Amino acid sequence: MAKSQLLLSLFLFISISETISQSIIQLSRDHDDVYCSSWRFSEETNDVGYWDHVPSRCVSYVQDYMTGDGYRSDSEAVASYALGFAKTVEIAGDGKDAWVFDVDETLLSNLPYYALHGFG
Repeated sequence: MAKSQLLLSLFLFISISETISQSIIQLSRDHDDVYCSSWRFSEETNDVGYWDHVPSRCVSYVQDYMTGDGYRSDSEAVASYALGFAKTVEIAGDGKDAWVFDVDETLLSNLPYYALHGFG
């Protein structure tokens, strides 16, 4: 490979690597509702990594969501889908069938905890 081709290849590799390493989607810094909706989606899909508090700009968003129609509607939808799936499962009847649940936000609501801690 000629020296100029090697340099061009190296330049392209570095440029592409830099582009890929930068976030393609930028969360809005101006609109809290958009930012907080994106944060909530990322948190629910386990994409925000470890976190121990709600971002301060999202506290009122979380409170409004959890005490409003959104949380109840989401919970009812998920419960309906889960029940629909459960009805399709064939039980062997040999005493070895088991259901395993993630209790947190599956069988128990975190709403009392969030309310106690100011939704943050």
